[in-house]
Amino acid sequence: MGGGHAHYVVVDGAGHRVWSRHRAAEDLYGDLLRGPDAMMAFIREQKGGHRDFWMNALLWHGVALLDLRRRLLLVQTYQWIPGREVTSVLEIRAWLRLVRAAWPGWTVTWVPRGLHQVMEYLGLPYETVLDMNARQAPRADWALAPVQEDDLSVSADVVIAVRDVEGRLSFGGWWCGGLDEPLMAGPEVLLIPQDEAVPFAVLESVSWSGLYVDAPRRRLDWWSLDWPLDPRELPVRWPGWELTDHGDAFEEVAALVGPELLLDVGGEEEVFREVAGLFGR
Repeated sequence: MGGGHAHYVVVDGAGHRVWSRHRAAEDLYGDLLRGPDAMMAFIREQKGGHRDFWMNALLWHGVALLDLRRRLLLVQTYQWIPGREVTSVLEIRAWLRLVRAAWPGWTVTWVPRGLHQVMEYLGLPYETVLDMNARQAPRADWALAPVQEDDLSVSADVVIAVRDVEGRLSFGGWWCGGLDEPLMAGPEVLLIPQDEAVPFAVLESVSWSGLYVDAPRRRLDWWSLDWPLDPRELPVRWPGWELTDHGDAFEEVAALVGPELLLDVGGEEEVFREVAGLFGR
């Protein structure tokens, strides 16, 4: 993943104020481990400090919202943890444990839809931030070749499993970033047979997003840390389908897919120790 900038939003009895910082979306991982008091002092040193200091959504790839009244922290970044070759769902879970320990008495929540969820929380229209709904048109060749014969884990941002109307299962990787583009592609695109698809997949790390298209049952299930869009758009793209967002619970989606999706990802405590070591915790 490339670089990106960060928004910081503070909510108190007077409303909300917005600051921003260039090249700081990746730095959120370390910055938030300062704890709430040091983080507030850090935020006040940045540019902005008024309610309309929003940048565009294309380059601002991280957000932290601090609601001082409710002691609530909402956070999301598109960037991987510094020092990790790949950041998976397990690494994000581990990092959130560290943040919760540094923010005692606060509720810490990852918001996979990023600024869309922040706008909803503040009661603002999405159009408040420029380019919020900018995305590429869905492409028919959605399954790119895996790095190895059946390993989609090394560089795929999204792993897609498709069970076609005949019941055949195939897997492909999407190297575009978030899950929003595959979700918005709809069944007409994702049910197109793919030359690069494989009949089973072995994941050695858990991609940020995974999508399971079950055509016989007309079900769409996914896990994701990153799907920036208005969820009201999905029923329009998937009319008559049952749509289920599993949060970060990749285990639930893998169980629906079946044994053709093998997760060889190690234990959460081992991952937690590794991530804690990166931050000297």
